[in-house]
Amino acid sequence: MKELLRDKSRDDLAYALNSLGVKAEMVERGRAEEKIENSWYQRSLGVIDILEGSIRWINILKKDRQKHSPPRWWVVLGIPVDGPVSTRQQAKIKTVRKKSFPLFGKVVDVIWKGDDGGTGLVDTLSRDIPTKTLAKRIGNLEIKSQSDRFQGWTLTVDRQFTPTGQDWETVEKIAGYILSSPRYS
Repeated sequence: MKELLRDKSRDDLAYALNSLGVKAEMVERGRAEEKIENSWYQRSLGVIDILEGSIRWINILKKDRQKHSPPRWWVVLGIPVDGPVSTRQQAKIKTVRKKSFPLFGKVVDVIWKGDDGGTGLVDTLSRDIPTKTLAKRIGNLEIKSQSDRFQGWTLTVDRQFTPTGQDWETVEKIAGYILSSPRYS
């Protein structure tokens, strides 16, 4: 009975990635990555390990339905780096979606804003057309440098999504931009 009621978002994403040819496997619960970007009002549905590429794991977070609000999901992609990440220069940038009419209009443009810690990611990602197209289609994106439990970066999507082959290529391209950006220690 418990299995029937369990949220299968992680299973669905792992299946979709494997269907694209991305080697993904669900791992046992209790991994340290489940706590990264996990706030008090969210719970982790578990981690998916990615065996090849710049993105090495995915954590799916969920906020359960409340009386006056529907459930929400976040997909956190982990991009580890070799060596330490600066604790002095924390980077946190996110997309801002420009609409043709406030609230209800069609998304016409996407720009990145925030503190990129001197990496130049805001300018690079704001000019990249595939990244803009991805953010228009799947939702808001946020990039943060991590230096506590995990040495690297996280790319967070603010909703569930089933990636296409082109989506995954763009996500890997964003990870490439992150890993090739200058880091200050």
